[in-house]
Amino acid sequence: MREVYPVKYYSKKGFVERTIEINEEDLEEIIEEYLLRHAKFDFDEIELVNNRPFNIWLHAKCRTFLPEEDPELSEAYADADIEIERDYDGNPLIGGV
Repeated sequence: MREVYPVKYYSKKGFVERTIEINEEDLEEIIEEYLLRHAKFDFDEIELVNNRPFNIWLHAKCRTFLPEEDPELSEAYADADIEIERDYDGNPLIGGV
């Protein structure tokens, strides 16, 4: 996993957004951990089979909502690389850059 820059502060919506890129190697660990916690059966090992002939790339958008009063005092605000003052467009890669 890697963090995709920049970390963005959406001042109109009041949150800081980080985008995390998840690749195929990360998926096996994520799925195994999920199954260990939630599967209603026991298993000794897991093998993920990707029947698709291409790589899988996902982006997770992780948001931290800031307090309405004094958002600048938040630790998440301090992590933001840029401030975006227009409406949130939902694009994980561009989003105001």
